Amino acid sequence: MTVQDRGHEQKMLTTYLLRPGSFDQATDVLERHWPTLRRKGLVTGEPSWIAQGSGDDGPFVVELVTWGVPDAVDRAYLDPEVNSIWQEMFALTESRGARPPVDWPAVTQLAGGPAHTAAGGTVPQTLTVYQVREGHTGRLAELLPRCWAALRAAGLLAPGAEPRLYAGENPHGPFLAEHLSWSDPRGPAKATADTAVAELHGQAAALAEERGDRPGVEQCTVRPLRFGFMTETPTGEDS
Repeated sequence: MTVQDRGHEQKMLTTYLLRPGSFDQATDVLERHWPTLRRKGLVTGEPSWIAQGSGDDGPFVVELVTWGVPDAVDRAYLDPEVNSIWQEMFALTESRGARPPVDWPAVTQLAGGPAHTAAGGTVPQTLTVYQVREGHTGRLAELLPRCWAALRAAGLLAPGAEPRLYAGENPHGPFLAEHLSWSDPRGPAKATADTAVAELHGQAAALAEERGDRPGVEQCTVRPLRFGFMTETPTGEDS
């Protein structure tokens, strides 16, 4: 396996807005995506994390990929095999209002472990996107861990499941994406009834704003998907 320069790592959080009825086809394509990128030497040994969910405007799949070489995305685009996979996936998506069919912002991981676990188990999980007001990313990134501490104190976060937080920027502005695992299927609803948690969530919401047909704070339940390649190198190290 090619030795990667870890200094060139770049995470990308891609959202695919799926056409109705295309989920099975999409998973077939995604099952081939990361192994092809890995075989081409474009990604690190950290397998992609993939989850499905449904927002107010329809179903989606998110895919977190860790690129490992300079100009990896450009090189992938110029590779016929990779580009063919991308075109297959694009054909299964649709635009919704101001949202493009596929959105692939680069992100920086601010909190969480070096790699997602291969499978989500049975605990409920959420992915929350905050459309951050200009100039307030740092403040929100400091506030959210306080929210997590309050959730832990209330017994609402799954034991041993570390929250993950990513910062990025899409065409409409900066955002933070938060991935949480809950101890209770009604965890998100119970959080709104907890005074300490609700107060902190209110402060967080005040730092976000509606942009590009999306609310300031959008929380969606997600279900991580399991693929065989996800157990290859769970630590994210190259072999």
